[in-house]
Amino acid sequence: MLNTGSLLSKYFQSANVHHIFNKLCWAGCIALIGLMILPLSIGCQDRKQLPDMIRLKVDTRNTQPLRQALHGFNTNMMSGEYGYLDPNFVELTKTLAPQTLRFPGGTVGNFYHWEIGGFLQDEMASTLNLKLNQRNRGNYVKLQKRRDGKILFDNFMQLCNTLKITPVVVVNLWTGSPEESAAWVRYAKDKGYDVAHWELGNEYYLPHYLNKYPTAGTYVKEAKKHAAAMKAVNPDIKVSVCATPIAFHKEGWLIKTPQRKWDEGLAKDTSFFDAYSVHVYAYKAVREKKIEEMRGYLLGWIHFAVPEALEYYQKLFPNKEMWITEWNIANPANRVANTQLHAMYAGDFLLKMLAMPNITQANFHVLAGIGKGFPVFSPVTPVTPGTFWKYGGEPEKDFGNTIRRAVYPTFQLIGEAFAQADTQFTTSIENQPPLLGAIEYAGKEMSGLQAQAIGHKDAKNIVILVSNRTGQDHTPQIFIDGKHYKGDLTCRYVANERLNATNGGNAEMEGSGKIEVGIQEWSGKATELTIKKNSFGTLQLKR
Repeated sequence: MLNTGSLLSKYFQSANVHHIFNKLCWAGCIALIGLMILPLSIGCQDRKQLPDMIRLKVDTRNTQPLRQALHGFNTNMMSGEYGYLDPNFVELTKTLAPQTLRFPGGTVGNFYHWEIGGFLQDEMASTLNLKLNQRNRGNYVKLQKRRDGKILFDNFMQLCNTLKITPVVVVNLWTGSPEESAAWVRYAKDKGYDVAHWELGNEYYLPHYLNKYPTAGTYVKEAKKHAAAMKAVNPDIKVSVCATPIAFHKEGWLIKTPQRKWDEGLAKDTSFFDAYSVHVYAYKAVREKKIEEMRGYLLGWIHFAVPEALEYYQKLFPNKEMWITEWNIANPANRVANTQLHAMYAGDFLLKMLAMPNITQANFHVLAGIGKGFPVFSPVTPVTPGTFWKYGGEPEKDFGNTIRRAVYPTFQLIGEAFAQADTQFTTSIENQPPLLGAIEYAGKEMSGLQAQAIGHKDAKNIVILVSNRTGQDHTPQIFIDGKHYKGDLTCRYVANERLNATNGGNAEMEGSGKIEVGIQEWSGKATELTIKKNSFGTLQLKR
């Protein structure tokens, strides 16, 4: 029989590789033993301690007061679709738990007379903008038919007092007078209404108003008269002037020199105002772009453009509060309107404001009204032909006579979180997942998650607001004051596989009637948490 061992021995001796063979044998044995031990070592190590895991870190020892007024809405009831005391309006607003509401709205504030609780017909076409004049006239007629032409300040204040909401009021510097504004402040004071925040008109930098305010100087002259008259009645109030949104829109930076000059004109004398109001919209309603690209643009705009814009305003108006009294995506015809991406955008922008201390209040535009673009909730209406943002079309079976739009559940979660918090804790994220921007942010990488933690000062109950900007699920670790939190938590979130999921259709889709965007909930151990893709949500935990 052939002795293979002897032959191999002779071969290795003759090849002079016997020593090498022994080393290889030993190396193989060591590697085999290592493979046998490796599962044991991984089993002993918590898999969530691996260095590439996302780490969500909260420091409850480093705090600041929670700016409750960031959770607010602009109201605009001039069309009369809702009244401030309508039971369904009150109930829907109560669920959102807003901290502030703006009255009587934005543009309509330039024509509103508080003593009559409405508008004068001959003033409805007093601007240089034909479309605005037409809209004003149409809404005036609707309000006359539906509400006897009235939007009563007392009704608004009754709503605010009932729901414990802080009011923000816009006075009329277009067709009103300093005496009228001062009388309004006096009336609020005499009635015991706690109204501390007053805006000196709305967006007078627009060319619509050039026939009265051709320059910032002409506006400042009038604004000083109103401010002086108002503060003579109540020196404790705060007043805000109209700054432009130019810094948020770099593509218009070079061509909109009048807006830059307006802001510079306001900055020449800041002695008479306490704050400046800016209306912030993401101005890209691009129909031919896919919604995935719009993700990269919208979230890239929040990530890159918003912090840069804040530097512009801080240089112009140091030591002044910034009020973002209107914010949203731009244009009701935006294909993102009333989609899951819109819901994500709303939560993500709120988180960005929480990271910017000089913004002291904010109002989403708009709380309620017709259409599928801007509103948080809308009445069910028939399809109106010829409107580019497609009013109505939803079957009446959906939520009675109102549709909760895609942003509604996002703001409901924010309201729930703010209602149980007075403190903001320092929050950071390690090992961030990346997200690439798109359109003008193409090739730029941003963080895939945003988070802020809030709660009471004792830090026994903590709510972490989390935006997952990406299209992937993530399983983070949570650390509280340096300790890995492995206890129970409840995750309430708004997520959807499809970025274009809608609640009742949008600018590109007639009312399908489907309600696809809503709140979901998961409870369990923090170590088993998955933050769903395309989501905004809250993590509620107890220490």
